[in-house]
Amino acid sequence: MIDMNAPDTILNVDDYVPGRYARTKLLKQAGYRVIEAGSGRETLEIVEREKPPLILLDVNLPDMNGFEVCRQLRENPQTSAITILHISASSILTQHQVSGLNAGADGYLVEPVEPSVLLATVNAFLRARRAEDEMRRSNEELRWFAYRVGHDLNEPLRTISSYVELLNLRLGADSRSNRDAEIIHSLQFISGGATKMRVFIDGLLKYAQAGAGDNKISSIAVDELIRRVTAALESTIQESGAKITTDRLPMIQANEQLEYVFQNLISNAIKYGKPGVPPEIHISAREDRDSWIFSVRDNGIGIEPEFRARVFTIFNRLHGRDIPGAGIGLALARRIVEAHNGKIWVESEEGAGSTFYFRLPKQE
Repeated sequence: MIDMNAPDTILNVDDYVPGRYARTKLLKQAGYRVIEAGSGRETLEIVEREKPPLILLDVNLPDMNGFEVCRQLRENPQTSAITILHISASSILTQHQVSGLNAGADGYLVEPVEPSVLLATVNAFLRARRAEDEMRRSNEELRWFAYRVGHDLNEPLRTISSYVELLNLRLGADSRSNRDAEIIHSLQFISGGATKMRVFIDGLLKYAQAGAGDNKISSIAVDELIRRVTAALESTIQESGAKITTDRLPMIQANEQLEYVFQNLISNAIKYGKPGVPPEIHISAREDRDSWIFSVRDNGIGIEPEFRARVFTIFNRLHGRDIPGAGIGLALARRIVEAHNGKIWVESEEGAGSTFYFRLPKQE
């Protein structure tokens, strides 16, 4: 169990022993627990074991560059969230500072540093980290609460649906009166309401799980992913007469939740098609430096300009009860894309269709 009253631990990394000693003494007097390292390898070993919330990391180390140490820590999921503050007396040029920050450092101090400035900077970074940790815990508690509520509500809904179906079968077999017909009609309303509630809860469960830390990144062939999506939507595609075409699609690094993004965009393109006009949907991808930009284009009814900024807001439904839905789909798609450090947006012309775009950074 973590002792919430224990002092924050700071890893002080410097191969210059007198400077490291003076900094450690200052931090200990301020109430911090300080551990030390004098090389890059030693730093990586200590971080793996101790997981300190903050590292004061010298740039010029005897075995490896501090920028490289920072990069390796950022690439490791177990250490990527640690606050790293570079500090150097020799790498003091603007280009050094830019390189350090681009390598993943949260800050860069040039020595000599006034003791009061060093302590104030450390305090500020640790305050920000505590606030971030608290927000992360709150978000995790909220996510778990939504998942738990949705999961527990599904069971009574299944019971309601099962018994309504059973009553329908019994009444339908030997109904002889108007009264029985009224009962069957009422049961159909109950069944329809339970179905809508289950759709809503399933969407809420997916939304609560989206972006969770246990989603593994793997190699995904997007063309194969689209085949799975179209197979799942086969009956909807056939009923609507939809035509789905694709360009050559890449192999990317992502988690399996990306399948839902395409499923939602394709099903929405069908749902919001023009009356009497078979939906035409085209999926493409292009490289843009260090990212892939995917697009899903349709020939549907389009989106009015004042509503385009709201389509990704959870529980927001632009067409009221005219078109079925829970108002979760696009919000969930955005949550999944953003969990990949990406961005999603829409370009649309009312009456002339929409194109949904999302950008995913390339990952090793």
